[in-house]
Amino acid sequence: MDISTALSALEALSSATSTSSSGPLNALIDDHFSNAKARIIAGEDAKVVITELQRAVGRSKKEVEKGLRGWYSALGNVGKAVDKAFPPNLGAISKAYEDPPLFSDREASLALDRVVIDSLGRRGLWEAVSAMEEETSLTYPSEKRDLSTELYHITTSISSNDLQPALKWCEANKAFLSSPPHPSALPYHLHRAVFKSLSDPAEAIVYARKHMMVYVPTQPVLKLITSCLYDNYTKKEKETKDGMDDVDMTGDGGDDTMREREDDEKNMEELVKMFKAEFCRRYQWPKEDPLEVAVDLGSRGGALNVIEKARRVMGEHLGHVRQWTDLPMEVPLPPSRRYHSVFVCPVSKEQATEQNPPKMLTCGHVIAQESFNRLLKGGRRSAKCPYCPVETSQSVAQRLYF
Repeated sequence: MDISTALSALEALSSATSTSSSGPLNALIDDHFSNAKARIIAGEDAKVVITELQRAVGRSKKEVEKGLRGWYSALGNVGKAVDKAFPPNLGAISKAYEDPPLFSDREASLALDRVVIDSLGRRGLWEAVSAMEEETSLTYPSEKRDLSTELYHITTSISSNDLQPALKWCEANKAFLSSPPHPSALPYHLHRAVFKSLSDPAEAIVYARKHMMVYVPTQPVLKLITSCLYDNYTKKEKETKDGMDDVDMTGDGGDDTMREREDDEKNMEELVKMFKAEFCRRYQWPKEDPLEVAVDLGSRGGALNVIEKARRVMGEHLGHVRQWTDLPMEVPLPPSRRYHSVFVCPVSKEQATEQNPPKMLTCGHVIAQESFNRLLKGGRRSAKCPYCPVETSQSVAQRLYF
């Protein structure tokens, strides 16, 4: 588990009801203690009332301990992730790169400030952004600030099980989200979450007919509706079989409810990730925070360890390495962090470049820009794919980034 995942899991616990200690304690004080007091005043046997209250306190204690175990586990994962990501001799390594100081160049320092202020803005930390603007000559663009505020508001609403802001955004950007060659599945998954949150099957079916039937050709809408009806029938059958038992002696019902809550929280986390990806794609933002990527490559990616090992080995064989700039080397990157194009056009057999980038056609086949332009010669508005009969207009072909 990396640091980002561990911190996200710890942050999720702050809004999770399953790990909250205040819930059981509030219920104990507001319900059980008040009820016990009222019963004793009404003349009931105090010994019986106190015995039942002791049992309620014991149950609340177990619930609080169960929630705290989740916190302790998440905190432990963060500590392990930090220890794994950063080498233990990080302080000594940092001193080795003070000559020349990192980011001493004006252009490099300004680039670092831009990355930091952009990262703060993406997270909606406006007080920190204002502090950065005062300390530097940078100004966070007002248009980008509005978009960042909108992103933060919608993702926070999704985490709070309020999907209406996200659905309104999808409706406002319907043309973009449904555009070929890869229409987004975000609107379907949002409607699916609303559909599953409706307890009344009749109401859920009406909602599906109104909002989800358009996704029948590409998504399992009918299967979802059928499962809703079947699950509801199974629940009723189980309730009839169990009879009139009001007390759950085994405690399984509480565990089932807790599991359902945990599943709902995981689903909301997935929706937040999906929405962030589509929001960034819509406004052509980097899918990932550049600062987070750089830190991840230096820590979990192993760049620090590789460079420090090379510095020590060269120092042992060639003498003391005075400056870190004397260590030119390539650091292997994981596949998910390789952003440069390695595409070779299947038509021209040439590797794609910035001047000749790869283009995805409507059918999904990819060729180089120059090959696509050759197909458009003669004043044609669209070109036929060299591998299938589907035609693609120049405005529809999308550039790809590997």
